[in-house]
Amino acid sequence: MRIPSQLAIIFAICLAGEFLHRIVGVPLPGNIIGMVLLLILLCLKVLKPEQISGVSGFFLNHLALFFLPPSIAIMAVGDDILAKWPLLLVLCITFTLVTIAAGGLTTQFLIRLQEKREGTARNNGGKE
Repeated sequence: MRIPSQLAIIFAICLAGEFLHRIVGVPLPGNIIGMVLLLILLCLKVLKPEQISGVSGFFLNHLALFFLPPSIAIMAVGDDILAKWPLLLVLCITFTLVTIAAGGLTTQFLIRLQEKREGTARNNGGKE
C-alpha cells in the first residue's frame, strides 16, 4: 500500500479515537482509544500489519523525535521539578514497585489459570 493511504488509515483511527472521547464521552484520552482501536483491528485481522507497515516503520524509526516536545516542556519547568525532587523520587520508586508487583501478580494469576485449564483438560481426557 502506498504511504498516503497508510497515513490516512492511521489518521482515521486516531480521529475515531478522538471522536469517541469528545463526542461519545469515553473517559479515556483520544490517542489511547485510537491505539486500542488499532490493536483491536489488528487482532481481529480487519487490518493487516502490511497495510500500515511503511508509516508505522517510519514512526518507530523516528520515535525519539516524539519525545522532544515533552522534554522541552520539562526543561521549561525545571526549577519547579528541582524544588520537589524528593517527592518525585519517592513517587517514582513507589510506582515502579507497584508496577513490578502488579506485573508479577498478574503473571502468577495467569499461570495458575493456565495450569488449572490444563489440569481440567487432562482430567476430561483432552475434552473441555
